[in-house]
Amino acid sequence: MTSLYELATDFRNQLDDLFDENGEATPAFEEFRMQLGNKINQVAAYVLNCESDAAQCKEVADRILARKKAYERKAERLKLYLAENMHVAGINEIKASDSSFTVKLYPERDESVQIDDGIVFPIELCNIRAPEPSKLKIKAAILAGEPIIGARIIRKDRLVIK
Repeated sequence: MTSLYELATDFRNQLDDLFDENGEATPAFEEFRMQLGNKINQVAAYVLNCESDAAQCKEVADRILARKKAYERKAERLKLYLAENMHVAGINEIKASDSSFTVKLYPERDESVQIDDGIVFPIELCNIRAPEPSKLKIKAAILAGEPIIGARIIRKDRLVIK
């Protein structure tokens, strides 16, 4: 079976031989063009299949990720439920009857800072992030004729299979 690459290269290399002295396409030209067109259609159909498979994989991955997040939220709620009830009962440690695990409650051990909404803090208490370049603003500046060092507009081919 001939690959698309080989067919396209052969077609390009033999293009002069596929026309007669009057510039008319020979029957070989039409046959070659049909072979090339069929191969392009086959590759395009395979691309569509690959994209369909990828979309199906994404759907399955999204469902699995949603289940994972649901289990994580459930585990957090149950841990909170367990900690609250151990605290109320005054129990700090419980071992499983088969010794497969131990549950320990460490009252007021962990610390974190809680920030109220709407409060503005002095700059020395804030994280400063480095500004990120805006591709939209850079493109607009380049199109307006401004010289922008380190940036350029590039053009790429786009293949659409519908």
